[in-house]
This record gives sequence, C-alpha cells and structure tokens, in this order.
Amino acid sequence: MGIYSTSQEAGTGPDTVTRSHNPASIQTGRDEINIPAINNHGYQIREEPLGVKRKVKVIILGAGAAGIDFFKNAEEKLENVEIQCYEKNHDIGGTWLENIYPGCACDVPSVNYQYSWRPTTWSQYYSGSREIWTYLKEVEQENRFVEKYVKVRHEIVAAEWDGTAGQWVIKVRDIEGQREFEDRAEVFINAGGVLNHWRWPDIEGLMTFQGKLMHTARYDNSIDLTGKRVAVIGCGSSGVQCIAAIQKQVSKLYTWVRSPIWITAGFAQKFAGRDGANYNYTDQQKQWLQDNPDKYLEYRKIIESELNQRFKFIIKGSDAAKEARDYSEDEMMRKLGHNPRLIEKVIPKDFNVGCRRPTPGNGFLEALTANNTTCFTDPIHKITPKGFVDRDGNEHEVDVIICATGFDTSWVPRYPFIVDGQDLRDTWSAAKGNKVISYLSYAVPEYPNHFSYCGPYGPLAHGSFFPLIAKWSDLIVKIITKMQIEGIKSLRPKMEVARQFYEHADLYLQRTAWTSPCSSWFKDGKKDGQLTIYPGSRLHFMQLLEDPRYEDYEIEYVDKKNMFSFLGNGFATR
Repeated sequence: MGIYSTSQEAGTGPDTVTRSHNPASIQTGRDEINIPAINNHGYQIREEPLGVKRKVKVIILGAGAAGIDFFKNAEEKLENVEIQCYEKNHDIGGTWLENIYPGCACDVPSVNYQYSWRPTTWSQYYSGSREIWTYLKEVEQENRFVEKYVKVRHEIVAAEWDGTAGQWVIKVRDIEGQREFEDRAEVFINAGGVLNHWRWPDIEGLMTFQGKLMHTARYDNSIDLTGKRVAVIGCGSSGVQCIAAIQKQVSKLYTWVRSPIWITAGFAQKFAGRDGANYNYTDQQKQWLQDNPDKYLEYRKIIESELNQRFKFIIKGSDAAKEARDYSEDEMMRKLGHNPRLIEKVIPKDFNVGCRRPTPGNGFLEALTANNTTCFTDPIHKITPKGFVDRDGNEHEVDVIICATGFDTSWVPRYPFIVDGQDLRDTWSAAKGNKVISYLSYAVPEYPNHFSYCGPYGPLAHGSFFPLIAKWSDLIVKIITKMQIEGIKSLRPKMEVARQFYEHADLYLQRTAWTSPCSSWFKDGKKDGQLTIYPGSRLHFMQLLEDPRYEDYEIEYVDKKNMFSFLGNGFATR
C-alpha cells in the first residue's frame, strides 16, 4: 500500500490568511473586520486554498502490464493517494505469467511492446512470453511495486458501491490464508485485462481422458512431448503457435481446423524476416540500439506507424482490403503445398483478412501438411479415456490433449458487481437478451468512480496494447486529480451518452471486416455475437481520449450545499 502526500498543507503557504479566535472574523494586521463565517443557507467557506488535493484511496484489480503502468503514473502525477492492488496470481505479469505454452509469443514487434518510459532491447523481433514476463518483472523490481502496492494471491470476489460513503466496498479472498475480508476505496480500477478467464471446450467425455490433459493458459512445461502422440484442439492464436512449435517434436499430431482462418505473418511484417518470419537481433544490433537512443526511438516510431496503417484493410471494399486478401490467399496456398482439401477448408471465402485479429502463424500451415500430422476439418465427436473419436467413428489413441480453446470474452464479470442493487452480471447478460454497453471502453454507464483498462469497445483488433495502456493511465490520472481538487464524490457516466455511443458504433462497424461471418473473440467466439470493438482506428481512439469528457458524467460533490466550495479562501496553492 502506498501513500503520496500533497506538497503543501492546506492553509500553510505564503498566500494564507490566518483566522482569529472569533469564528465570524478574520484577523489582518491590527484591524479586525467582522464578516460572516456562514450564510443563512448554512454554507461556509473552506479555509484552504484552491488546489488542495483531498486524500483518496484507489483499489486496483490486477498487476499485469496495465497495473504496472498505473503505479508508475500514480507515482509521477498523483499526490495524496493511497493505492492497494489485489492480484490473484503468485506474481505480477498477468497473461505473460499465465501463458507459457510452446511457441507462445507476441504478435506485435517487441520494440513496440514495451513502456515508452522504460525501453529495453530484445532478443527477437517477436518476443516469446518468457522474455516479455521477464521484462515486466524487471520493471516491477526496479520500482519495488509489489512491495509498495500489491497483495499477491488475493482475489477480488465482490464489489458494491456505497453511495452514502462515496466508496466501493470490495470483498477480497486471501487465497493462501483461506479467508475473506472487506476493503474500501473511493476509486476502483479494473486492470485485469481481457484474456484471463480461460475455458475448457464443450466436448463429450473431455474429463474422462486418462492421459495428460492441459489448457494452453495452464500449460505444464514439465511434460516432455518428444515422441508422444498429441492432439491440439483449437486453432486460434494459441493453437496456431502451439501446433507450429511442437509438430517436429511429437511422433503424431492431430488437430482440427473446423472453420476457415486467415493465417498471416505477425504485425509489421515489413520489418520482419523473410515471409514475415521472426529473427534474432544480433549482439551488435542490440548494442547499437542501446548506444543510440534517438535512433532507437525513431525505429520504434517507424514500426508503430506501420502498425497503425493496418486499420485501412479493415474497411470493406477498400483497396487495402483487396490487397491484403490477395496477398494472404497466395501465401496460404503456397504454404499449404497447394493441398486442395485444406485450401478448400482453411482459406476463408466469405470474410476478409482482419475479421478476427490476424493470426501470426509462421510454420503453422506447413505443420498441417507435415507427414506426422492429421488435420481434421469436421468437429471432434467425443473424448475417450484413451484418446478421441473422430466424426466417422474411428478412435485414435493419444498421450496428451492440449486445449487451445481460448477465453471467456463475454465481458460479464466473474463476481457480483453491484450499484444501486443492479448487478452488472445481469445487465450485460446475453442469456437475458441484454447488450454490453460501455462508456468509451474505460467505464461502465451509471457505475461511479470505476475505470477499466481494455473494456468493451476498445481498439483491441490491431497493434500494440502498450500505447493504449498509456492513454488509459493518463486519462484515469486526470480524472482522479479533478476529483481530489474539486471535491467530487462521484462521477457516473450517463446511460444515455453510452447508448448513443453504442448506436454510433453499431452502425459504423457494419463497414468493417469485423462484422463479417467469422468466429472471433471480438464477438465472444461466435459468428453472430455482439461486436465490441472501437468504431475507428487506434489514432482516432487516442485523439478522442486526449482529455476526459466531463459533460458525459453525472457529478456529485462532497459538499452538497455548494459545488464551488473547493474554491476555498480565495488563495491558490500555485
């Protein structure tokens, strides 16, 4: 837990007037002037200068990349704020701590997947999960963030707004101590990310399998796959990476491509190796980047610009969309060895590149056509104790089943999340016919003093997450500062504002590839699910969030008598 204090105590600076013992007068020099201390409505001047920041507490869920960035911004830009972070895992890092399956890597170039305030050099153009986690851990240790703010192995299990106190009541489970307790804070931030609630596939007999059963999000690296018969279920990003990584190691590989998928090189492939392949930076290159920080920054900006250009091929009917489709189709046909069955089943016909986040799959298509691989294009029938039964009724024995079946991306909270008796689990429940309606991706309408990194309708479909984290952190810090200075008890995004944003997004998104009939985690793994992506480019999003739109909020003040009581005694802290 950390506390930052204001640089100047209220009423003690050089610009301060001293009160006399008479509460209805002010002493100035030798003359005493009688003035009213309170008016006939009961309003009284606060005897402190404008700019004093009242103490607030912030509770933050999650100590991944977003949580770390908030800690850094809080230390540099906030004062008189107490921070408490609860992290369910045993260490920081979020998805990069949890995902350690073979081939796990970032689809964004390493040099653009880092904090602008703490650049480093990387071993590869696209770094693996272990290197990314190591980077995050180094940043944490350099700043002692866990020591100051984080309780690991603590999971938030409920959150409810106390309108009278103007605080969130957070119920926390101590996983090690097996106890629950309550904590309170004026501000509650969700930095838990999107891809953190993994799920098993719904396949008959899955739990009857007597070999090794694993999910990519809970992978057991103690298992040696060498010479084993392995089935990999799922061909999203994790499945694609895993299959490409293990194909040459195993004796027999079974996999399924049940629906078409665009397989491309990683983002910013223009600067990658041949055919968009990954490559290692040499020691000389890394040293040069370290010795020339201005040139390193220029290099990162060039790649970031390339990443931002990808939005153009998302627009249906654009020249960029046609070029991306033609290029990807030719590349896929070549890498599939012109296998007519796989070309027919794997290459999409009714949606363009970008309908789902492009899957970087160097080596994946080649793995599908390898001699030791059997690729099914029909759904698996069932799992048995010894293996699985295919659609034709044939049983295949395997030693290991790896489920690369993704995450729950419905946005529905895993715990009771309540304001004024209304639980967000019900409000956003698709089963009850409801839609997910967020406020500009970082807040929930009618949920006061609550902010999210990477909520619904964020620009998550292309590019690096780190510039977005920086934008959300900056915005949240600005709002907290305003709350402190202006005596704001709560800011509550208006539902009508959020509905109008939803209406605009719903119409605009019809012109993008994202609404085409592909299964995507943008639509909770469905072809026809609700699309919750930002209606515009990343640059468009960051311009919108340059400053908070306070006109979109219902604001309640601590001083119910007068919202301008924060003006104080007429003097300023500056």
